[in-house]
Amino acid sequence: MTTYVIRAKYFGYNDEVFYVAGNRISNVFQDQAEAEAAYQKLEVEGARDFALYEVESLFDADEATLKKLDEFVFSRCGEHIYQDGEISRDVLPSSLSDADTISFVQMAEMQKFQLVHFDHEVKFYGLWSTKKQQWLEEHDEFFAGLIYAESPELLKDKIESIFKDYDYSDIELEGSLESLSDQPILLKALIRTDYALSYDEDKQILNIGLWQNEALYAVNALLKQPLFEVKQIELEEIQRLEKELAKMHSYDEDYEYDEE
Repeated sequence: MTTYVIRAKYFGYNDEVFYVAGNRISNVFQDQAEAEAAYQKLEVEGARDFALYEVESLFDADEATLKKLDEFVFSRCGEHIYQDGEISRDVLPSSLSDADTISFVQMAEMQKFQLVHFDHEVKFYGLWSTKKQQWLEEHDEFFAGLIYAESPELLKDKIESIFKDYDYSDIELEGSLESLSDQPILLKALIRTDYALSYDEDKQILNIGLWQNEALYAVNALLKQPLFEVKQIELEEIQRLEKELAKMHSYDEDYEYDEE
């Protein structure tokens, strides 16, 4: 059975544009037509309420790209969105059809939602902190959410969140290489070749440099007691925890939206 999952993007604002701060599951469907209709409705409503001059992809776009987008809009509804080198409208014209709005969203890379389908059992993977014995989270001024993805490989760029468990400083692990790893020879070789890792023989302390994701990822695989694990997390658990996070961090609008 195929499962369709709509994920909503949540945005932060950096005084120039809205950037993607995180995402949260919006809804789950078993019927393709129902899922696609719901996705398109959400995307169209989101696009028509999105200030064009504050869309990150449009803010960074070159003149040729903006002209191409303007030509598309004008050819469909007879109105311009670009003039004299800059965006000339606050939002998309209301006369632009739903189908053309979807096309524009894709061309402009300004999606607010993502429709993901699984032709097998739905599987997501999250990062588990062995120190805190809980799922790792990502936090932004405007967002709090779980760190998870459709495959373990996609989580590699997210492991920097583990440094939060160590007060955003270098991670220091005490013990001999033999006590830290079942493969001390490999661990020693890794330390010698990776500048982000060091080992104090006298104090018997292994140091992992702050924000050194590659080093953290590599050394974690050699530790007897890993700092993090990649574990499967159920869809229902993600939805439950995301709602708890929204409520806990007072994102009232997000929490109410998820409850609808």
